[in-house]
Amino acid sequence: METVSAHKNKRHWLRHALLAFVFLAPCLGFYLVRFNLILALAPIFLSHLLLLYPTLKPNCQWFGPVMRSFETDKSEVWLTIDDGPSPAHTVAMLDLLDRFNARATFFVIGRRAEKYPHLVTEILSRGHEIANHTYTHPVGTFWMAGPRRIAAEIDLCAELLRAGEDRPARYFRAPVGMKNMFVDPELERRRLALVGWSVRGLDTVRRDPTQIARRILRATKPGAIIVLHEGHRVAKNPEFNPRCLELTLNGLAEQGYQCVIPQPEQLRAAPPRSSVAASLCAA
Repeated sequence: METVSAHKNKRHWLRHALLAFVFLAPCLGFYLVRFNLILALAPIFLSHLLLLYPTLKPNCQWFGPVMRSFETDKSEVWLTIDDGPSPAHTVAMLDLLDRFNARATFFVIGRRAEKYPHLVTEILSRGHEIANHTYTHPVGTFWMAGPRRIAAEIDLCAELLRAGEDRPARYFRAPVGMKNMFVDPELERRRLALVGWSVRGLDTVRRDPTQIARRILRATKPGAIIVLHEGHRVAKNPEFNPRCLELTLNGLAEQGYQCVIPQPEQLRAAPPRSSVAASLCAA
């Protein structure tokens, strides 16, 4: 499987090639307009499509590497939990992790970490890890944000997670996994790895915890990165997110999996056990 550095180098030229085509497309269209208007619009349309697809497609690696698995020869997975900390769910989910002797990484929203710092401390004191999930979690606008706003979202959250030496936040996850061409350069400057996933249960849109856990367990392989959430549907169903976690942990244990936090050098951009010739933008 490809290393992080090798994958990063490969994406550098692809990102530059895409940007070069975007800038050249209007010139090409201006040249072709003398022959046919529709023909002239084709390169402009294609350039916009080539920008939108990797922006709106979670885990797409055209702009830069997205970590989707980790290398292991054991039955191990990396459980990641997004959108906390949550006063309704964090402690309950930590209790479940203790019960199953599982470790996890919590991708926290900076504004919530600022409001509930004791929950961040609780996550760390229980032996888990925290990571950057932006300061405000701007789901609807992060994908089209400019460099300045992207930097602010990353840095404001990072400052809250740097409150002590025991909080080395090394990873970043974009809201809903959507990111544009400006995200990877900002992460590179800060030496943050962009983490996606290889397995998700769609617990933000589905309503049945059993189906969510079943979807996760069906797709899990050694080295998989699993994503779940907290802090959702608190008013209507306060037990929803913890129940999804409980069923997932129970199923993983029955299948012999252990939830671990991998080392940075173990991370890979390809899905678990996929070939090096996998597509540039796996689903």
